[in-house]
Amino acid sequence: MRTYLAVCIITALSMILCPLAVTGKGADNKTVTVSESVTRERDEVISVMSSRSGKSSEIKMREYIIGCVAAEMPADYHSEALKAQAVASFTYAKRIRENNTNEAADITDNPDIHQGYIDKAARKEKWGKKYEEYEEKIGAAVDSVTGEYMSYEGETVLAVYHSNSAGRTRSAVNLWGSEIPYLISVESGGDRLSPDYIHTVSFGKEEFSRYLEECGVQTKGSADKWIEEINRDDEGYVTSLVVCGKEITATDFRSAAKLESACFEIEYDGEFVVTCKGYGHGVGLSQYGADYMARQGFSYREILSHYYTGVSFETEG
Repeated sequence: MRTYLAVCIITALSMILCPLAVTGKGADNKTVTVSESVTRERDEVISVMSSRSGKSSEIKMREYIIGCVAAEMPADYHSEALKAQAVASFTYAKRIRENNTNEAADITDNPDIHQGYIDKAARKEKWGKKYEEYEEKIGAAVDSVTGEYMSYEGETVLAVYHSNSAGRTRSAVNLWGSEIPYLISVESGGDRLSPDYIHTVSFGKEEFSRYLEECGVQTKGSADKWIEEINRDDEGYVTSLVVCGKEITATDFRSAAKLESACFEIEYDGEFVVTCKGYGHGVGLSQYGADYMARQGFSYREILSHYYTGVSFETEG
C-alpha cells in the first residue's frame, strides 16, 4: 500500500511527543471498550469506490477485510501475520472513514490512494486451486480479530504499512514532515531475509535524464557529474538529491523512476545503476517483518505493538 496521499490527513492533526519504543514481547495487550457513539449498524458495512468502474458499493465489513488482506498480504504468510494485517486494515479503514468528506464512498480500493481490496471472484482468479484453502485461512484470521482496532490517546491510529523495510522502518516525520508518535523507526531485521530486500535497476543516460526532467532538473555536463549529493535520514532512506545544482525530493525521484524504495544508492559507469533496499515507503507495519516475527512465536498484538509504538487495542461492538 502506498500512502503518500495520507499526509493530507496527517498534517491537519496536532501531534504529541513520541514515547519510548515497544520492542514486541511483553507489550501491553489490554482491551478497552470503544465509545457507544459508534453504532453497530455503521460498523457492519463500508462503502467502497471501485477504481475500475468509478462506482461505489456497500460491502459487509467481514468481506471487505478479507478482500483487503487478500490484496495486501501473501496468503501463505503465518496466521498471526494475517491477523496483524486484518487489524491494520480495519484500523486504516476506520481512520479514513472517520476523516472522510467524500459523500460518494467511505474509501477506495486503490492502493495508491488508500488500501487494496479484491472481491471473491478476483480472489478465485488469484489463488486458483488454492482458493478454498486460502479463503478459509484468511477468513479464520479475520474472524478471530473482528472489530479490533488500534488507538493512540483515544484516536484511531493511521495504520499505514508496507511490504518490507530496509532493516529498520522509517519515522513518519522523515517522510511526511509530521511527527506521529506511534510511527517511529523500529528494528525490522527479518526484512533483510526477504527475496524483495534488494532491487537493482539500470538506466541509460537519456532515460535517467527524462526522470530528472520530470523532477524539474535540466541535465547538463558530463553524466558522471550529475549527482552531486545524496541526503539521508537516520534510517538510511534518501530524503533529497542535489542534481546539476538543483535539490529534488527523494519522493519525486522515486515516483518518476518507479523505484521500489527510497533507500537507494546510485552509481554511474556508462549507465546509471540504482540499488534499492526494501519495498515500499517503509513506515509502519512491515508485512514481511510481521511474518518473520510470527514465525518466531510472536502474537499478532505483539507484532502490531512493535511496529506501532505505544498503541492500545480496542474492540467495536
